[in-house]
Amino acid sequence: MSSDIEKGTKSEFSTWDHLSFNLVMFMLPATYAMFATHLFWFYETEILLPVLFVGMAYILFGVWDAFNDPLIGYISDRPNRFTKRYGRRFPYIVIFGIPTMVTLVLLFTPPMTNAKANPWPVFIWLVIILLIHEISYTGVSLTRALYPEKFRTDKDRRKNSAIGIVINNLGFFVGFIIPMLIVWEGDLNSYWIAATILMIPCFIFFLLGLHGIREDKEMIERALAARREPFFKTLKKAVKRKNFMTLVFISISTQVFGACIMASIYYYVKYILILPPERQADVLIMVVWFLMGLISIPLWMKLIPKTGHKKLQIIGIIITLLALIPPLFVRSLTLALISVGFLGFAMGATALIRFPIFADVIDEVSLLDEKRQEGVYQGVFVFFDRLGIILQPIIFTVVHILTRFDPESDTQSLIAQQGILAAMLWIPGLIMLVACLIFWKYYDLTPDKTGNIKEKLKAINL
Repeated sequence: MSSDIEKGTKSEFSTWDHLSFNLVMFMLPATYAMFATHLFWFYETEILLPVLFVGMAYILFGVWDAFNDPLIGYISDRPNRFTKRYGRRFPYIVIFGIPTMVTLVLLFTPPMTNAKANPWPVFIWLVIILLIHEISYTGVSLTRALYPEKFRTDKDRRKNSAIGIVINNLGFFVGFIIPMLIVWEGDLNSYWIAATILMIPCFIFFLLGLHGIREDKEMIERALAARREPFFKTLKKAVKRKNFMTLVFISISTQVFGACIMASIYYYVKYILILPPERQADVLIMVVWFLMGLISIPLWMKLIPKTGHKKLQIIGIIITLLALIPPLFVRSLTLALISVGFLGFAMGATALIRFPIFADVIDEVSLLDEKRQEGVYQGVFVFFDRLGIILQPIIFTVVHILTRFDPESDTQSLIAQQGILAAMLWIPGLIMLVACLIFWKYYDLTPDKTGNIKEKLKAINL
């Protein structure tokens, strides 16, 4: 059914339209990559802020996130004086782009006080900048709310997703490599310098991406004609949508999995592989991980028409779980690179299929609600997305306390080493396994069902 509908629908978008749309989001993986790999390490081992305070800052960040993400989505859904001219999302994305970049730099410029003796000045700074960074990041992420509204066919969505995963991986790659080449352990200034240099490509791509996120006349007219309802009523509906929430569980698990791996790189290289900084092992590991993710995309793209979205998601997770076993045992750089390469290849599937499934779910809830409210659902989705990221510092804080990790030591006890591996691999792996079982059991959007939904949406001009 879905393929029959596609045959009669001509794409309105050029490759440049798809590319530009994704370029504006380059800053999201780029800023997050440095955030995930360096921030916890920076405050725990460089600034020597007690790990309990680092964990508390992230928890407050998560609480703020709980209100911020759905609220920003809801506000962007409501027409204002700019909507008729610019659309619902475009103004917010433009406004929040620069603050997202600036606040990343500020995160690495805390007050130069003795955080071990008096943690409060550094702690307060960290919390305030985290909150500002989060609201700005959420504003830019509204681009994702445009995805199901702007691209209406599976063909366009898959093409956009394929280009998106390349840009996403490029953003992650740049967000890893620039800091890892510039940051030097013990040199606090190198962190904010690296963040500043990282913002240069982010700003250039942000400007190039403005073309792709512009909303056309038809989208604006639908936005102005859409009926609204109270925020908490919409939020309550969102968490009751079965397919939406099963996708949320998958998103949480993949985010915590990726966040734990990225945040563990420095710990893994220094305390598990026991390699000096001069070897640049962290850079090599991240390069292999992301290159293998990119190489895997053509294979996963070919499999989508044969497997469908749900099956490919499950296949990707199963292979990813198998791929995390070797890194638990290898202790040489060569074997670590091979293991991480296999892991990156497997994770390419879950990254590629993420937004096509999200678009299918948004189509379903739009039909059920009889109106499009991508902003609210995107806000709720990003909230849970970020919850997965927030679980990483919670896992690290608990594990480091229980295993007595010593941030001032160049070596760690056996139990602390096992704690690093647990926080990096098998704890997030168990979370992903549970989410996969929930998704397999309850997610029911088949190709035929999504095709019928698209047909009905077209009939009611949604």
